[in-house]
Amino acid sequence: MSAADTRPLAITVKNLGKRYRISNKRGAQSVRDRGLGALAEVAGKRDRNAYVWAVRHVDFEVHRGEIFGVIGRNGSGKTTMLKVLAGVTSPTAGSAEIRGRVTALLQAGAGFHPELTGRDNVYLSGAIMGLSKADVRSRFEEIVDFSEIGRYLDEPVKRYSSGMYARLAFSVAAVLPAEIMLIDEVLAVGDGPFRQKAEDFMVEALHDGRSVVYVGHGLEVVRKLCDRALVLERGSVAYTGDANDAADYYEDRFIPGGSQHAPAGGQQGQP
Repeated sequence: MSAADTRPLAITVKNLGKRYRISNKRGAQSVRDRGLGALAEVAGKRDRNAYVWAVRHVDFEVHRGEIFGVIGRNGSGKTTMLKVLAGVTSPTAGSAEIRGRVTALLQAGAGFHPELTGRDNVYLSGAIMGLSKADVRSRFEEIVDFSEIGRYLDEPVKRYSSGMYARLAFSVAAVLPAEIMLIDEVLAVGDGPFRQKAEDFMVEALHDGRSVVYVGHGLEVVRKLCDRALVLERGSVAYTGDANDAADYYEDRFIPGGSQHAPAGGQQGQP
């Protein structure tokens, strides 16, 4: 965080941890449990009670009107952390203080009911956010125009392509009123023109004071859009600092050939 940044805080995360129980009965384990167990053994974080810490000892702050990036390999805890911020799951340890209404796009179409139409899911999403039907109706046409799904609006979303899911889900998150947007990998889905449209919106969102937490693998998107970023490794913060420096740190550590740049600032953690 810049010492000169006096903007109020939108999100404060302190010593955040999320732990999951892994079944000891191998035959009864789900694919998810077996995957978490394998990751836990590699990370050395599986304890005698068969628990795994997906996220542990995470600290960061996000200012009002800031785009904050979260970078990490698959299984590093990015989506788990975002689910805690969104209130989808509760932390096992620490706290996440959220100041304002949140709209969350955790996966392309996450939160949509597959049997309902796109139209019905727009209203359902608004209701989940605590908005009245009239509030959603007043913004409905803007959502439809932004999503560009046109004649598919009254089709069940189970028939949508991943790109259509992404367009409608992002449009709902973008247009319905909220002070904080949580976005997980949406810009990796869909066609190029819509990704550019989504990126442009995220920048424009800062003009009305919204805060954005963006999780993704696209380092160029992080460099282009984010003010600051953190790198998660095995559920813990490995680095926090300027977005460009964080992307350089990630490249140097995890991508063959690396960025050939040593981060000039920021803080390194102990994953």
